[in-house]
Amino acid sequence: MMLKKARIVKFPGVFDERVYNERVSRSGCFLGNSKLEQMANQGKLSNAVVGVAGAGGIGGAVALGLARLGVRHIKIADPDSFEISNINRQFGASVETVGRNKALVVAELVHRLAGDVSVDVFPEGIQKHTAEAFVEDCDLVLDQMDFYSIGERYALHRAYRNSARCKGLLASSVVGWGANIYKFDKAGLTLEDFYDIPEEAQMTPELVERLVMLQASYQPRFPSIPDIFSWMKDTGNVPILSVAPTASHYLILCRSALMLCDLEGAPYSTELPPMPKFYWFDGSTFDNGIYEFDGTWANPEEHRKHFNVN
Repeated sequence: MMLKKARIVKFPGVFDERVYNERVSRSGCFLGNSKLEQMANQGKLSNAVVGVAGAGGIGGAVALGLARLGVRHIKIADPDSFEISNINRQFGASVETVGRNKALVVAELVHRLAGDVSVDVFPEGIQKHTAEAFVEDCDLVLDQMDFYSIGERYALHRAYRNSARCKGLLASSVVGWGANIYKFDKAGLTLEDFYDIPEEAQMTPELVERLVMLQASYQPRFPSIPDIFSWMKDTGNVPILSVAPTASHYLILCRSALMLCDLEGAPYSTELPPMPKFYWFDGSTFDNGIYEFDGTWANPEEHRKHFNVN
């Protein structure tokens, strides 16, 4: 059966070389080890296409950051509309935008910031019939979709692995006062094998808890994990501290710039190892390092040892 075509709303950019060079000029010094390298790598950013799947607490601000870096073609996919509870953390969320599609609002703001950026919006989000078109021509894909969108995320990751051009897929999530970043490469662990969950699985409290453990496995120091899951059960929502996504923005944007400029790895930088490894940073404890997703907590005694819980 033929799948229907993806609906795409386009915001075409108008390029002015003088304005572009001036607006990105403060970044150039750190894009290479010589002026020639710096200019060449700014050119790579200018010619890159990046897909941002999810325009919520992380994806929306990352789209803006990519435009500030000088990426001039961004794709944004999100089927959801802003709610009042999004205002605490999501770029584009305000009392004026409640009820509007997140991807369209973010695209308008990015285009207003830098009119030389072309933005393609997929207001239906990532689905089986949109994933291939979304990933097509992308040099990098950022998976910032809701963690419970299992089938949709599988479709995105399959499209990434089938792409000859796309060089990597990055994702980030937040817990408490911290954030992680992790990378899928085409030769390594797939999301489907990592989750080991059927594509059409129905969401249950047990499955939600498992998904949380699989992608956010570094405990906050407080409150306790049972208290967090109790809060989730009572409210039907995932708790997100308003300041935490900014850590994800930084981690994702730095790694995106390094990968797009071919600066990831020696001698320029330390390479982020692929899944199941991840990097974690906590702004409240300054804990940080490379850990591994294995379905358990990386720091299982964190709450007990600091609050004398028996």
